[in-house]
Order: sequence, then C-alpha cells, then structure tokens
Amino acid sequence: MKILYLALVPLLLSMPLQAEPRRADPGVLAGIADDYAFSLPRGLAPGEINLPPSVVPDLPFAPPTGSVRAEAEFEANEGIVVRWGTFNSLLTEMTVPLTTATPPSTVYIVVSGTSQQNSASTTLQNAGADMNHVRFVTAPTDSVWMRDYGPRFIVDSGRRAIVDHTYNRPRPNDNLIPIAFGNYLSETVYAMPLIHGGGNFHLFADRDAYMTRLIVNENPGLTELDIQDTYLDYQGLDVTLTEPFPQSFDSTQHIDMWMLPMANGKVLIGEYAANESNGVPKAVSDATANLMAGRGYTVFRTPGWSSGGTHYTYANSVVVNDVVLICRFNGQTARNAEARATYEAAMPGYEIVDVDCSSIIQSAGAIHCIVMHVPDLLYRDEFDTEG
Repeated sequence: MKILYLALVPLLLSMPLQAEPRRADPGVLAGIADDYAFSLPRGLAPGEINLPPSVVPDLPFAPPTGSVRAEAEFEANEGIVVRWGTFNSLLTEMTVPLTTATPPSTVYIVVSGTSQQNSASTTLQNAGADMNHVRFVTAPTDSVWMRDYGPRFIVDSGRRAIVDHTYNRPRPNDNLIPIAFGNYLSETVYAMPLIHGGGNFHLFADRDAYMTRLIVNENPGLTELDIQDTYLDYQGLDVTLTEPFPQSFDSTQHIDMWMLPMANGKVLIGEYAANESNGVPKAVSDATANLMAGRGYTVFRTPGWSSGGTHYTYANSVVVNDVVLICRFNGQTARNAEARATYEAAMPGYEIVDVDCSSIIQSAGAIHCIVMHVPDLLYRDEFDTEG
C-alpha cells in the first residue's frame, strides 16, 4: 500500500485542481447602469392588462416525427441565453462565475445592436468575465424574462432543435426570439400550439415534468389531456399538473417560483407559513412535496414568503454544469444562510454562488426567470433517448 501511495503522489500533484469560478468585481458591479429606464415586469404591466397575447409564429404546427427528448437543466449544458438591457448588474454577477468556472459555460447574450454589444462587452470584461465564453446575438426584444419566451431546446432524433410556444404576454419582439435563435444556430424550430410562459415548467431527465394549471387557464380550448399529449409529442414528457399559487401572492403563477429540480430524484420546493395568502401557498407546496416524496424523490425545502406584495423565493435558482446560482436578499442574513446550507447539503461537489436578487424579485421574478439553458449533446449524461 505504501508503494502504491508513493507511486500515486506525482500523479496526484500533476492533476489540475478544481478551480472555483471568479465572482464579479464588486467595485465594477456598483457602477453598472441599465440601458433602459423602464423595465417590464414578469407579470403584465398596467398598459398590457387588456391586450391579447403575442401573435402566433408564422410556422406550421407540427411536432418532431422521430424520437424526441427534452433535456433537464441539471444535465450537461453548453451554457445559457440571457438578454442585456435591464438588470445588467445582476447579469454581470451571473456571467462572471459561469464563464470562469472549470469547465466554463458559454453565455449567449441577446443585444439590440453593435453599440449595446460593445457596452456589454466592456462591462463584463471589466468585471472579470472570460470573454472567450461570451457570444452576442443581435435581435430586438421587449423584456429580460428569457425563461418565459426564449428557445426551449430539445433532442430531435439525436440533433438539437427548438420548440417555440406563443408567449403569454403581448410582447411581439420577445415572442420571435426562438425563431431568431433557430436562424442563428441553424437549428430547426417546431411551433407548439400553446400559449405559455416558459417558467411554468420544470422537468427531470427521466421524462417526469411539472406545471401549474395556469397552462390550462391560458388555453381554454384545450383539456388537461390535450396539453399533456402536446408535451409528449413535442418534448417526450409525462406532465403532472399542480395547483397554482394565488395570483395575489405570485402574479406569474409559475412553478419555477417555488420548485427546482436538482438532479434525478432530488427536488427543492419552497416552504411557506400557514398565514401566507390564506394558507394556499403552503397547501399547494406541501401537497406537491408529499406527491413527489411518494414518487421516490428526496425533497429539500427553503423559505418562501411575501413582503410588501413581493414573493421572495430561493427556489428560483439556476444549475449550469458544476455551478449553482442562488438568490440572496438584502436584510435576510439568516434566511440566506439557511438557503445556502440547504443547497450545499443537497448538491455536494457543486460550486454554490449567491447573487443579489433584491431588486429583480420586486418585478415578480429572479435568476431562473432570466435565463434559458442550452444543452450540450456531446457531453450529456447517459440517459435513454428512445424510450
């Protein structure tokens, strides 16, 4: 044994250590300004309330004809897609650790044109991002909420492709971003006949997926079975529908505000007090936690609460390869520490990076709401793509 140990020492010393991703320079973060004075919330802005949803894309409704599989967020990813313009400081705080991790992840950033690209590039570089892992895509947009309108990637008979729903907001530029990405990446785009906000959706690598019944309310001409069949056809998923939170508590009614898949068999669900919104958030989240525990999941809980009309949550986090971006909130030292400890216990071996969500959460969303994952099929986990 001693001889074996001595023989291994040179090998162990020569192996590269797992480098922690860098954090954005706080001095730079403090000086970052947004490009637009007005930011659309994740829910409807006052002037949007009586407007119809975006126009359905000019594409035929036809699902993939071969094998199809949606990738879970915790599987191998090339990176994420975000939109620059609002909450630029937060986007910078997220981009630096992702692009400097080992291995690094690519951050695709949608910009309005050359001027905004140059500004974003300078900001990110000064903050410490590795610009070798940043890609800029020029396209018009309306809002920062990429999760809700962005390109949903699938595996289409072994190739990467995109599924595109009609965005449930009257924001026509946002609604066209999946088509813009299909053109940019030269990937097929399949139009899905559903009005939807992409944050009301979570999935696991074993084809188990979850949504709230908001999807039923937004598509009154369809039954629950119709919606479940559509997800089976377009993404190869078995969808379970849960009750939504009251709109007065969470204006989005999206499941990503209180649930996060961590790995196959592991899920994080927000935990709410009985006096919050007549006990409905507690009843819904507890029922879902019990349902998933009964299905064999290990369930982790983190605090969720409402204050001043804002729904605060630690479930709206982002897993990208070996990095987990989680929320922190000003004035919540104990809750922040409790959430971090839960993530560290649930996801050993991951780098847990907390980012300041004190501002964005007041617009009814957080970090999961502003990214879309881009799977890496070359390095994906070994799951069955056929059945």
